[in-house]
Amino acid sequence: MQISAQTLLASQQQQPARAPQSPAPAFAAALEKNGGFQPLPLKQAVPMPENPMATMPQPSAPSRPGAMLDIRI
Repeated sequence: MQISAQTLLASQQQQPARAPQSPAPAFAAALEKNGGFQPLPLKQAVPMPENPMATMPQPSAPSRPGAMLDIRI
């Protein structure tokens, strides 16, 4: 589906302008009551390798930048 610039502009002009919404006062009060945002207790599921670069595939020969790109027009 293609939308022209005129159609997009016309649809935006038909919608009433909205005033920017401010955060609800109850939201700020709830944050103050709970002590704000707390980090989640997450733990690592898979152990990290000692050398992460060793697990990455290494290129067999040096190549020029962009050699892996396939650009078709």
